[in-house]
Amino acid sequence: MKTHDTPLSEGIIREGLIKLDSLSFNTKFWAKDPSLWKKDKESQDFIVKFLGWQKVYDWTLERLEEVTSFAKDVKANFKYCVVMGMGGSSLAPEVFRTVFGKQSGWPELIVLDTTNPDWVAAARNRINPAETLFIFASKSGGTVEPSSQFAYFLDEVKKSGVKNPGQNFAAITDPGTGLEALAKKHKFRHTFLNPADIGGRFSALSFFGIVPAAIMGVNVEKLLTIAQQQAATFGPDAPVKENAAVKLGAFMGACVVNYGRDKLTLLTPKDLSTFGLWAEQLVAESTGKEGKGIVPVAGELLHRNCDYREDRFFVHLSTGSDDDKRLQPLAAELDEHELPVFTIDVPSVYDLGALFLLWEIATAAAGAILAINPFDQPNVQEAKTMTKDVLAKLEKGNIPDSISAPLLVSKDIAGEVKMESLAQDLYSLLESNDYIAILPYVYPSAETEKALMQLRDKIMQRTKRAVLFGYGPRYLHSTGQLHKGDGNNGVFVIFSAEPEQDIQIPGQQYTFGQLCNAQALGDFQALESKGRRVIKIHLAQPLAQNIKKISDLF
Repeated sequence: MKTHDTPLSEGIIREGLIKLDSLSFNTKFWAKDPSLWKKDKESQDFIVKFLGWQKVYDWTLERLEEVTSFAKDVKANFKYCVVMGMGGSSLAPEVFRTVFGKQSGWPELIVLDTTNPDWVAAARNRINPAETLFIFASKSGGTVEPSSQFAYFLDEVKKSGVKNPGQNFAAITDPGTGLEALAKKHKFRHTFLNPADIGGRFSALSFFGIVPAAIMGVNVEKLLTIAQQQAATFGPDAPVKENAAVKLGAFMGACVVNYGRDKLTLLTPKDLSTFGLWAEQLVAESTGKEGKGIVPVAGELLHRNCDYREDRFFVHLSTGSDDDKRLQPLAAELDEHELPVFTIDVPSVYDLGALFLLWEIATAAAGAILAINPFDQPNVQEAKTMTKDVLAKLEKGNIPDSISAPLLVSKDIAGEVKMESLAQDLYSLLESNDYIAILPYVYPSAETEKALMQLRDKIMQRTKRAVLFGYGPRYLHSTGQLHKGDGNNGVFVIFSAEPEQDIQIPGQQYTFGQLCNAQALGDFQALESKGRRVIKIHLAQPLAQNIKKISDLF
């Protein structure tokens, strides 16, 4: 893939490449040598179990008949396909869904990675369960979000009168998981077993990404073949000037280590905007640990005045589209203001597979420069554990007052925080290298999302800080690792909410709304336990109106 360096970014890349060369990156990476990242035996034993993604395109191509035959079967029998997953199991399908769009004659793909009842209801209202294939996608097989969705939609399929409801379901998981057993018990239509040595966020070109893409009508053979061809330009024998993956990794790592620029800001045209969600998870969950981290900023409204702090660096994904032409002058202005910009050309939607691979290799390279393990996620479990504690109380009929408290403030915030002075109180918490994260556990209706984006932009323009944004519980499997594992550089605002209409989860003592709000409270508690500065606001309906009231405070 072609890249474009400015004089400033070229110098930074050169420094990063010198560091990678001193680490023997190209040799050790392709040899799967874990000493590239860590020296202790425990870490090395872990790392070698998660490098199966390097040439997974070959593995998937060898099994393409299984994928395409199943896709044809789904096309002949269903009008819709709902992917039930989280993190790496859902973000690549979401990119395929939005980048390629609805393909004529093929099922409509819907990606559901939430426990918010209004969001679940919106998906339910778009489909006829009898005409829908549901894909339960989970590497571990026990993730609470898709497990809850499965219980609900299995019940809905049964209510629709389907005689063999298991035939409306498929699974993608690792061998030997509880999900594989569940699929056998309910006689799922098909079960795809993925290689166990691939972590979720590195799984885009495995069954997790390719099966949903094939079902919606994407030519996955073309996608994988182009990735395979481009991989030759990323390999150990490729000239450095043509190795876009290693150059990007060098750029990312050197910006952070050599210049203290840790806010990776993505410039993506609308036709590639959701790629930012996938890259955000990959970079944040891979690098945000051990008090370090590259902070990915995706979907931020971009301004032509280039009024950015010196903690920023930029990666421009250039598609040549009409919207991309809007970004090109901005990229040039950033360079003029001595803000580093690295441009990657993405000429075709079928270059998407190669782009996934490029970023995966780049993130591994940046991890080597940062001297961290890019393949673990040591802090993700903390929010899950806190959530389980809240759910255990709900199951006993004990609803904690804190789950719907109008305002919660972590104990590490000195002084009183009040709603009427929220903006000033929030600004007073900011330190030199901080970012702000807005984390709403709400359904993004058009009006609600507009209000949230206005709030995000107001805070960004007022503070000049990077403002991260992520819907819960999705972000728990993405930037949640960075929030808890970096150098305490974030100020977090969590929004929980009362749903318009709640939904009971079959087989559980709690509803989707209670589960969603338990996750919001669980993450508040997890962040607080790590000494983070976090504020949680519980919203009443109507959401958009109440978010606007908060926005008016800023």
